[in-house]
Amino acid sequence: MRSNYLYLLKGNVIQEMRRYSFLLIMGITLFLGYALIPAASDGYEVFYIKGVRGIYNSYWLGAMVAMLSTMLLWLFGFYMLRSKISEDQRLKMGQIIASTPIRNLRYISSRSLSNFCVLMIIELVLVVAFMGMQLLRGEDLHINLAAYLLPLLFVSIPSLLLLSAFTVLFDVFPGLKGVLGNVLFFAIWIFLSVMSISNSSSLWDVFGINAIQTGMTKEAATHFDFISANEIGGSIGYYPIEGRTPTFEWSGVNWTGHLLTSRLIWVLAAMFIILLSSQLFNRFATVKTAFSVRLPDHDTKNKVVEREDRKSYQLSPVKKDKRVRLSRLVRAEFRIMLKGMSIWWYLLVLGSMVASLLVPLDQIKSWLPVLLLWPLAIWSQMGNREFFYSTNEILLSSCPRLYKFFSVWIAGVLVTLLISSGALIHFFLEGELTYIYSWVVGLIFVPTLALTLGTMTRSRKLFEVLYMLLWYLGPVNDLPYLNFLGIPTGYVALYMILTFVLLVVGIMIQYFQEGKLFYGFKKDAKINRPIKGEYHEKMEK
Repeated sequence: MRSNYLYLLKGNVIQEMRRYSFLLIMGITLFLGYALIPAASDGYEVFYIKGVRGIYNSYWLGAMVAMLSTMLLWLFGFYMLRSKISEDQRLKMGQIIASTPIRNLRYISSRSLSNFCVLMIIELVLVVAFMGMQLLRGEDLHINLAAYLLPLLFVSIPSLLLLSAFTVLFDVFPGLKGVLGNVLFFAIWIFLSVMSISNSSSLWDVFGINAIQTGMTKEAATHFDFISANEIGGSIGYYPIEGRTPTFEWSGVNWTGHLLTSRLIWVLAAMFIILLSSQLFNRFATVKTAFSVRLPDHDTKNKVVEREDRKSYQLSPVKKDKRVRLSRLVRAEFRIMLKGMSIWWYLLVLGSMVASLLVPLDQIKSWLPVLLLWPLAIWSQMGNREFFYSTNEILLSSCPRLYKFFSVWIAGVLVTLLISSGALIHFFLEGELTYIYSWVVGLIFVPTLALTLGTMTRSRKLFEVLYMLLWYLGPVNDLPYLNFLGIPTGYVALYMILTFVLLVVGIMIQYFQEGKLFYGFKKDAKINRPIKGEYHEKMEK
């Protein structure tokens, strides 16, 4: 039984490592390994304390890789791994799994541990990349394995184990499988990031940032008089600098018993979440509908007797229309986008439209980001809904790709403008034409981004995580170049250019996918007509 569990765990890990999303995360990981350790002449720093930083030795880089990787993997790793149980159900594998003797706890724990193994593989690759960057930067050529492995053991492993438990919990908890769960987890990530950076208590320090920064600050205070040993931590981000940053030598974290106990608490919390998920898991149960089937009547000779009350049905004739009307496609996409939303969603949207008319103009800037959360479920399905429901081939046989692409884009823009119509009317009544211009450009940019990313990845995850980051850093915190709304001032021309570039990229993807073989057809270059692929020829034989 133990060997079967290991085979199940191994199969899940190999399956995940074969995905394009895993290769994408690995590429981003290697890039971060280079970008997060700038040379002294690069003109920027990623992490430093009051204008100083430690020498690039094994202690400093081992602590940095533990802090930064866990915080980033919590965001990108969650969206990459969170829907594996739902994917088994969508691919009709759930009934097969449910018929096996595997128990709920064993299945849930295997999913969680396989996600943890995938995260640890990415973490180990980043650790090796930091070791290489230590040799490349040349400030300290001595590699101390313990300085890299101790933060990995005490910071990364408990944090990533808790993350892997969350990926399973959000996939079995009722109501958290979709966009609501993604938004809720993003809020949890923001909360834990703030608590890890600003809170002096190690109990809420999930990412280990405060524990590491405290030791760094105390060491820096012994070398520089303008730094107090009681100050909390340093800064993480992109900081342009002029000249050379002062450095000091740091000898690593003092792993006290209190600190290790707090890390053990997170390991126990992860085990509790896995146990809770196994209790919430419904073993791919489907809703049963009660219906009765009336069998045909038989006479004494077992011959079927026709019923006199049998009704005849006549289907409407099929009408062939050579022209594809874009207006019909837009109306159909518009109705599909709004279909399936709960009554509470419509009430929230209606209340937000009314509130947009009543909020004073001087406070409208803090209110508008709230409006941009309601269409998230609509935006995220643009460009990938057909792949999710496996209806792409049916739709391709009914209209050209570009008609479908532009109908989805126009419908998405119309839905967005409808939801934000209250703010547009408010701006018009106040005579703020600049606000209207900036608002419309921003609202056209978001559906375009959603459609292009959805078409490119055939998934909603990449758009959701990028949009939540852009939404939090731009409209909420008003960072330059990231505030796509641009109210009251912003970079409207920049987002007009980005919208045009995204549209061009989306159109190029349509032409690229039209000539690919994964639909079973390829084009003959001589006669320019579709011919059958090898898969269809084998099926006919």
